[in-house]
Amino acid sequence: GKTIKIKGKKYDATNLTKVLDQSGSSNFLKNMNKEISININEISNNVSDKLSNFNLIGYIEKGKFNKIVSKGEFEDGKYLDISLRIDKTRNKKILEIYSDLPKPLLSNYKFFDGITGGQLLIFSSYDDKNSSINLSIENFKVKDAPGLVKLLSLADFGGMVDALSGDGLSFEKLDMSLKKNNQVLNLNELYAIGPSISILMEGYVDTKTGLVSLRGTMVPAKTLNKFLS
Repeated sequence: GKTIKIKGKKYDATNLTKVLDQSGSSNFLKNMNKEISININEISNNVSDKLSNFNLIGYIEKGKFNKIVSKGEFEDGKYLDISLRIDKTRNKKILEIYSDLPKPLLSNYKFFDGITGGQLLIFSSYDDKNSSINLSIENFKVKDAPGLVKLLSLADFGGMVDALSGDGLSFEKLDMSLKKNNQVLNLNELYAIGPSISILMEGYVDTKTGLVSLRGTMVPAKTLNKFLS
């Protein structure tokens, strides 16, 4: 009829982000205009955190989602919320994602390797040609950080505690502002602040050639500098 209903006990989402990133023109749903309802008991990926009781309701128009309201549960009372709506005044889609565990959503992107803990918030405004993305992560750690970052972090007592604990470098917040078109991903600003080091970065990635150009500043010993001031 007018509604697609999908129910399942388990879904392997290991390659889901790679599939969504593909820019191929083929879409077997392109002539479909229907409401959709999804209920899956457990969703697994390439990290240990599993999502359970995932429910989604939405609407597909010409093979693309125009509306989504969804929720899933991690362990220990942690949640994932996803919403999608159309901003008719700007003729753009607005995607919002909140997750109490960032790693399951970011695990396929090498840039975020080593992130553990924290809360993730993504706000994206996009159309068929361009997208604007704001990403924020709070209260997280980075394991296996580059040696230079580890060395700089030891200039502060907080960084020394992090290094000795083996849990990774602590950060209070990371904010990223991105703009993307068919060829270039521009990193307008990345700002990360922690007790042992702060980072400010900008640059771009050419999505066709793979060329990466990033530049920025690392400032160690934020806590010590505050004390001295």
